[in-house]
Amino acid sequence: MQLNKRFMAWSFLLLAASAQADDGINRMTLTEMRHALDSGALSSEHLVRHYLENIQANNHQGQNINALITINEQAIDQARKWDAQRAKNPKTKYAPLAGIPFVVKDNFDTAAMVTSGGSYLLRSSVPSQDAFAVKKLIDGQAILLGKANLSELAASFGWFGYSSFGGQTLNPRNTKRDASGSSSGSAAAVAAAFAPFALGSDTSGSVRAPASVTGTVGFRPSLGLISRSGIIPLSLSFDTAGVITNSVADQAIVLDAIKGQDSNDAATLNLSAANIHFETALNRASLLGKSIGVITNFKGANPEVDAVYAAAQKTLRKRGARVVSIVLPKSFETLWSDVLGPVGESEFKPQFERYLATLSPNQPRTLAQFLDLAKRNQAENGAHGMNPARLAGLEAVANTASTDSPLYISILTKKIPQLRAQLMEIMKANRVESLFFATINCPASVVHGVTDDSYVCAAGDTYASSYIASATGFPEVTVPAGVIKGNLPVGVSFLGGYGEDAKVLGFGYGFFGR
Repeated sequence: MQLNKRFMAWSFLLLAASAQADDGINRMTLTEMRHALDSGALSSEHLVRHYLENIQANNHQGQNINALITINEQAIDQARKWDAQRAKNPKTKYAPLAGIPFVVKDNFDTAAMVTSGGSYLLRSSVPSQDAFAVKKLIDGQAILLGKANLSELAASFGWFGYSSFGGQTLNPRNTKRDASGSSSGSAAAVAAAFAPFALGSDTSGSVRAPASVTGTVGFRPSLGLISRSGIIPLSLSFDTAGVITNSVADQAIVLDAIKGQDSNDAATLNLSAANIHFETALNRASLLGKSIGVITNFKGANPEVDAVYAAAQKTLRKRGARVVSIVLPKSFETLWSDVLGPVGESEFKPQFERYLATLSPNQPRTLAQFLDLAKRNQAENGAHGMNPARLAGLEAVANTASTDSPLYISILTKKIPQLRAQLMEIMKANRVESLFFATINCPASVVHGVTDDSYVCAAGDTYASSYIASATGFPEVTVPAGVIKGNLPVGVSFLGGYGEDAKVLGFGYGFFGR
């Protein structure tokens, strides 16, 4: 009944006046959009035009967020075609995202648009087919609006949200700050109302951190729930697609649409996605009577973030949860140096070259060719220079030990399984159903080249807590928990065991309330 009342209100706004309709669209949920589209109160063309107008106003002017690299020039025509189909078949039950626009990080292949990975060197690369997750959305008649900027080739090296092709993405909440990385453009696009949802990729925090600092919801699934086929790889032992939305309820709709097994991604064959249902798992009373493990390891980097985290623990109690304080072993504080770093250094070259081999012959085919072009471009000191640290990182992995090194094999066969078992044993011993922590322990950092003396961060690595889900392959959702001075959002995370994706998302829903 509440949904029907809200829908009637949206319908009135949409039919009453254009200016009011545009204001209303930014606040609509995906469910409300679905009802409005199906009833004819809203057209897909109007919806697409609305977001394109928002992009026109603030992507490269206005706030100059610079979240999107490219725009789909066929988006309006595609929306019109959907509208015509709906008008002809008004009683048809359409897919949940049919006629609804979205954006996707520019390391997802798109057959009709350039996929650059943020690299100026790949500015003319148009893949032959869509990435698996993108295809699922397009097959469900969602409308691709454009491609989002990212940290180049999905690794920030200190310049969060900067790429040689796309430039610097700013945080819509405070344009002196970045939108973290590497899915910077995806998170900024949702926060700036350039699209109602976006796809990103997450290797070591690349969906969760950007969502946390932009006040959006981000989800990293169990490894294998969403296919990585057609995504430029960084490290396939940890890479996964993810989603950024304005609410947990919207997140559930998108996750249900894109999850699934894919014969081209063996990781998806290890998890029965068909048995994981997100929308039906949402319950505002999901935390009632549950025990949640509150992690204490990562505090002390920023007093305001710590205050938000402390207040969030009170919210857990108000929602009926039992809070259990947990100190993780020190091995969970050094996951970058012990696990993610060494594995990533070993995997990047062979996996990146395997991706390059799928591109047209006029693109670089090896990392050596890519680096040669990059160094020549860098020497020209043009407008599309690579972050020097990112270039140095590529040069370092060009000569590193590959996937036959004893260290690499030991981490994958011994260290990671031990971490998974140890974490599950800690949860079992403490009788908790989820672990809870500040997504990152500092607010959004200052944009490279900008001065902001208000930034406080005493952490050596503000992403340290995000490495837990990355190293284990476990699911994690980040939801907004508060805003500190400077209009800077702070997110908190729930993490669960492998395959517990729906339960983890449900906890986020119970905490955030929408």
